[in-house]
Amino acid sequence: METELETPAGGSNSDVPDGMIVRSFAAHVTAGDGRTVDVRIVPYGERIKHNDGHGGVPKGVMYDEEWLPGVFNHQVNAANRVFANVEHQFGIDGVVGHGVALREEPDGFHGSFAIHKTGKGDTALELVNAGALDGVSLEAKPVKNIKNGTVVQRAKANLYAIAFTRFGAYTGAKVLAVREEATTIDSDLLPVEIDPELVERCRRLGLKIPQRYEAHPAQDTPDQSGTSEDGTRHAHNNTTSEGTTP
Repeated sequence: METELETPAGGSNSDVPDGMIVRSFAAHVTAGDGRTVDVRIVPYGERIKHNDGHGGVPKGVMYDEEWLPGVFNHQVNAANRVFANVEHQFGIDGVVGHGVALREEPDGFHGSFAIHKTGKGDTALELVNAGALDGVSLEAKPVKNIKNGTVVQRAKANLYAIAFTRFGAYTGAKVLAVREEATTIDSDLLPVEIDPELVERCRRLGLKIPQRYEAHPAQDTPDQSGTSEDGTRHAHNNTTSEGTTP
């Protein structure tokens, strides 16, 4: 039988804001030269034991916890409001990056974070690439919990931040890659190359040609010159040996 639990107030320690829970996950890093870090924020289908008082039992009593698919779906369009820090340095001074994308995947909730070009951001990136920060931890406030037997399932929660840490609990969360941000352009939007012979044929037939396909004539080239295959314009020899036009 499943029953909903009320989320108790208060953090698991004095440093955690009221109502906030912290969960750390083991991570692996794929090194790179960029500043965008891809992570699996929370894995699905994994359980871990906690005694922080956020499982419908008194603090100090162990309970099993599992995060359900869709727990953060309501935030996928607000990635920029999720910050990244190092080992839960709360407050704006501890921020080393911010979210640029959040997405639901079959194996968990994923995110991409841009690491800031600051002293703390550079240090964090160096430690992530070196494998010194081999854990990922989330900071979230549960909104809806479900009691399924002896397991507390997190059905909905508000994600506030992730932290790069040295220690983890869940084995399924990973720092998936450190990469450069790349802009992908739809090939359908790229300009189409056109056959110069086709351009010349349209010109002879008196058809209007889009300006982008018209080569710009050189200063010493007459307007009636044609377009060569290399995209340049040149004058045709339209005079006879006597210098008159036939």
